[in-house]
Amino acid sequence: MPDTPHPPVTRRLRPGHWVAVDLTVSLALTVITWLRVLDAHRVFDPHHRGYAEPTTAELVTVLACVVVVGAAAGLRRLAPVATAGVVFAAWVVVVAVAGQLTIANLAGFQVVLAAAMSVYLIAALGAPRAGAAALALGLLGAGLSEFGSRELWNNLVFAALAIVTAWALGSAAARYRAYGVEVRRHQVGLAKTELAEERIRLARELHDVIAHSMSVVNVQAGYGRFVIGQDRAKAEQALATIETVSRDAMVEMRGLLTVLRGTVTGELAPAPRLADLERLVASSAEAGVRVGLRVGGRVRPLPDGVELSAFRIVQEALTNVVKHAHTDSARVDVAYEEEQLVLEVTDAGRGTSVGTGGGHGLAGMAERVGLYRGRLEAGALPGGGFRVRAVLPLAGAAS
Repeated sequence: MPDTPHPPVTRRLRPGHWVAVDLTVSLALTVITWLRVLDAHRVFDPHHRGYAEPTTAELVTVLACVVVVGAAAGLRRLAPVATAGVVFAAWVVVVAVAGQLTIANLAGFQVVLAAAMSVYLIAALGAPRAGAAALALGLLGAGLSEFGSRELWNNLVFAALAIVTAWALGSAAARYRAYGVEVRRHQVGLAKTELAEERIRLARELHDVIAHSMSVVNVQAGYGRFVIGQDRAKAEQALATIETVSRDAMVEMRGLLTVLRGTVTGELAPAPRLADLERLVASSAEAGVRVGLRVGGRVRPLPDGVELSAFRIVQEALTNVVKHAHTDSARVDVAYEEEQLVLEVTDAGRGTSVGTGGGHGLAGMAERVGLYRGRLEAGALPGGGFRVRAVLPLAGAAS
């Protein structure tokens, strides 16, 4: 069994791992912002750009908001919507308390990144309304920069662009994930359809093999029982025919069952082709129906599917002759035309077929012909007997 391919690292991480990654990134961002705010306060120059010196209360408030924003960003996967609300509320406090101070601009960088992380996650979860609400809240938070200093106001465009980009990437990720789910669902549906079609095909193959072989066996068994007390040689010949036909049928059925079990370990017997019609005609003769075979046109190899379907159609038609026509003769005509293959099986029997009742003979032939968009005609002949005519198009057939 081949080794299962390893998914990428991002697919192998569990939710707990992602929370740890968020906490690590948020902790680093919080520490950097904290140190920058303290450093700006420590080296404060009252004449630098005309900003006022922050009071202790303002400094503590900003630092507290930095911690709150960092904690919310680290836990965003546990409660994305609540995280967005906490970040927005913290930014409102920063702008209201220290909007005209340079430390507000330093804290704003962390707030923008935390808000972008939250907006991305909410949009990526695949709820369009929640994503749109997060985008609106983020843009509203960016708009609060207008109430701050000139330096803070100049970063409004950067903040809005970061929020919009995060929302766009999150929405794209949600659509990509939804597309992947649909593709997998479609692939599963195709696999189920192909499996069902393969089962039907194998069931049809089993039906054709068993129906023809058992018809020959039934006729030979009845004949052998009839002559066993009169002609020992003929009885032995009938038993030999039963042995040969049943052995060949077992070989074909074993191959089909091996495919069904999925335990193919070696080469299977080749599928029957039109070249095997001589063998089919011989087995029908053993069942008491002499079959005349005539092949016309430019004989050439055809696609495997066409060859198999043509063989099975003739096989099923001859099976119906053996079982239902009550005649000892039939004729098979195979015509290789340039654009189609024409098959005709006629007999001089009583002009009925199992396919006209509740059997699967003609239905199976119709399925095989329909597979190649061909035509099937089956019915009693005016002068007596029955004819099956199948036309299989040869578009793209090997010449």
